[in-house]
Order: sequence, then structure tokens, then C-alpha cells
Amino acid sequence: MRTGWSELALTVDRASIVPIYRQIYERLREQILAGALPEGTRLPPERSLAERLDVNRSTVVHAYRDLAADGLIEQRVGSGSRVASLDGGRPDRSSGVPWWVTLPPWRVGEFPAVLGELAAAEHGDRIAFVQGVPPAEPSPLADLARSFERAGGDVRFVLTYGDSEGYGPLRALIAGRMRARGCAIDPRDVLMLTGSTQGITLVAQSLAEPGDEIVVEAPTYPGALQIFQIAGLRALPVPVDEDGMRVDHVEAILRTRRPRFIYTMPAIQNPTGVTMNADRRERLVTLAKRHGVPLVEDDPYGELAPPPAAPLLAHDPEYVIYLSSFSKTIAPSLRLGWLVAPRTIYERLLLRKQSIDMASSMYIQAGVRGYLERDYDAHLAALRAELKERRALAHAAIERFWPVGMRVQQGGDGYYLWATAPRETRARALLANAERRGASFLFGEAFYAQSGGDHNFRLALTPVPRAAIEEGIRRIGEAAR
Repeated sequence: MRTGWSELALTVDRASIVPIYRQIYERLREQILAGALPEGTRLPPERSLAERLDVNRSTVVHAYRDLAADGLIEQRVGSGSRVASLDGGRPDRSSGVPWWVTLPPWRVGEFPAVLGELAAAEHGDRIAFVQGVPPAEPSPLADLARSFERAGGDVRFVLTYGDSEGYGPLRALIAGRMRARGCAIDPRDVLMLTGSTQGITLVAQSLAEPGDEIVVEAPTYPGALQIFQIAGLRALPVPVDEDGMRVDHVEAILRTRRPRFIYTMPAIQNPTGVTMNADRRERLVTLAKRHGVPLVEDDPYGELAPPPAAPLLAHDPEYVIYLSSFSKTIAPSLRLGWLVAPRTIYERLLLRKQSIDMASSMYIQAGVRGYLERDYDAHLAALRAELKERRALAHAAIERFWPVGMRVQQGGDGYYLWATAPRETRARALLANAERRGASFLFGEAFYAQSGGDHNFRLALTPVPRAAIEEGIRRIGEAAR
């Protein structure tokens, strides 16, 4: 029986999107299942391993707890942690190790609960500044219902699979709207998606392999970070300021690294609400072309900007993969988005989509096409006005109720306010205190691929009734005090 651990081969990669506790778990698990750490091997004490890896002790505790839950190690007070009986390192029915422990490593995001919060329909009586959903008013429902009634007239049509690329008339309509924003594209360049999150997945799986580096904004959309982490991609974060992504940081990275792609939200960025200025847009596309690195432009909020800016796609369609969605302008329940890609990789993305869902709903596509033709632009104008009013209410309430030192990002638009608490206040602690007072938000750490966001949080102004905005912000201010 081994009792020493001085030769234990264990390192962590701080540049990886995979949380460090999960890296420790996976590396120990692999060695245990391979027999490199036989039954009875004593693992390092939690404090010793934490010091050796230069991590917090709670990180090691988390990893050991997961190993014990899977039956790979045994933990006893006074004798530490030892490798459990695994029949010589090969788990079988008699070993007591659940079958799922022997599956290949499972990559999950560091904050999977955050996506659950984003998708949750109910938050009880709390004033929840959480979901990025369109406000209840202006409602598209009546006009949408009429459009779907018209689309449902041909039963054979709405019950078919349809083309994997998407419904032709809708693709043509989207291409026309994109041309009006300065993008030289053809309907054949448009691929309809079952939500734009599917597009992020297609890009991550088609343009990169596990271990490849990508450039992301810091902070950025948590859903994208989850997808990149599951795909095993390594994030190189670039800060965002009041003018958008810091392109000078991107340039510094490209001098020495060759990332597979650059993921950015140049218009009404989530979570900050800022829009990249024209100089940075042009410079970013120039850098992408010079270094041969494609840009992945995520643009679900672009048409809500007053007025909408020309997408990066307008600068060079050969170096930009463009993603957008009707989730933020009409309704997320439609699960309808689209991407525009160069012909050189369009087929690759199409085949990947076919392996996932064959085709997006023809009925939904036909109904949305009719809505776009008749009602969409008037709805967008009303939605922009509503968002402007909600932001004004929120800023006034923050000025009135929040203590000195609590501030929000200036110059933003759209759904969100990106807030910063004083250095002595952690956003997670503030959230716990606010929830006791009946208000909630998303803590900032979930928006960072690596470290960051401890003192930041995001307020979504759209899911709560307009009349509740002031009260919710008052409760958060009370929690902060």
C-alpha cells in the first residue's frame, strides 16, 4: 500500500477556461483509473496541495469532494484522503464505482447555474433583474398571432422539414435588411438557426479543436463562455471599456499568438451595453485580415441601437462570421436566429447544423417572415423607446438610492446596466443580501473567462414591470448599505 505522494504528477493551466478545481479532479481521476495511483495511495493534504499548486484551499477541497462523491477516493477524519478500491485500477461491477465515473472527461462551465437562472421562468416574489428578455410592452403577440395564422394556411408546408439552410423567403428578407445596413451579402450566405446560441456552438465546433486559443471580451456573454469551455477552447481575454473591445490588446495578442477566432459583441455589448466606436471597428477588421484570424460577430442587439451601426460584416464579409437572433427583438421562445458566413466555410457550418437538428422549424420561420414584412419595424421603434425610458428610470433610482461608491457603466444602451460595487463589497455577498430583501441580479464573475468580476454585477431592466424598477433598485441599495 502506497502512502507517499511526493511523486504525484499534477499541474494546472491558469490560461484554460476549465475551472482549476475541475482540472485537479480530472487529472487525479485519470491517474486513479489508469492505475498510476493504486488503491490505498494517500493523496496530499488539502492545504499542502493548495500551497504546492498556489491555489486556494477551497479549490482542492472542491476537487476532493467530487472525487469522493464518485467513489474514487475515501476520506476519513485523521487519516486524510486515500484512493479507494478499484480492482487494480479497472472499475467493474464489484468495485462499487458507478459506471458514469468511467466516462470520458465531462467539461462543464464554471457557472452552469447562471444559465439556469437566465432560462428560469419564475423567480417567486423577487424583483429579478436577471433574464435578458424583451419587456412585456410593447408586445408583438397580437401581430405575431395573425402572421402565424396566415403561415398555417398550408398544412403540408408547415408540417415538413424544409431546407437545412432555412426558409428561402425569410433568408431573402434577412439578406435585404443586412444590405440596408451596409453588408454586401446574398440570401445564399444566410443560414437559419434554432437560436443564435446554436450558431456559437457551430462556430466553436467547426473552427477550432480542443486546446485551441480564442480571443474573447472581458466581460462577455456567459452562454458563449460555457460553449467555449465545453469545446475545450482556451480563452485569451481582452478588456472592454466605454468604446468597446480594447483593440490595442487584441493587436498585442496577435503579435505572438495565433488564435482560431476572435469573439466580439460590437453593438450594445452584453453585459456592459457599450458599442464599439467606428475607429476600433475598422482597426479590428484590418488586424483580422492582416493576421488571418476570423472575427465572430455576435449581434443580437444591433438593431436596437439608436441608430443601428454598420456591423463588422460590412467591412469585410470574407473575415467575419455574423450571428444574430430574434430573441431580443421579438421573443426568445421563437428559438430563431441566423448566421452569415463566407462561402468557404458555409458548407462546413451547414453540415454541422444538419447533425444537430436537420432544419429549424418551417412554421416558425414562415410566421416570422410575415411579421418582418408587416410589423417588425414599427415594433423595433416602440421597443427602442421603451428601453430608453426604462434606462432613464433606472439611472434616476440609482442616483437616489445607491450609496456612494456604487456606480454603473456610462454611455450604454439596450437591456442591461453593468454595475460596480466598492472594492470592499463582493457581488456574490451583495446578491445574497439583496435576495433577502426581494431583489436579484447576476454576479459579475460569470461574465469572465478567467478571473474578474468579483465586484461587478449585471442588471437586466427588461424582465420586471416598469413600475417595479425603482423599488428593485432601492432594495439593492439597501442591501449594499
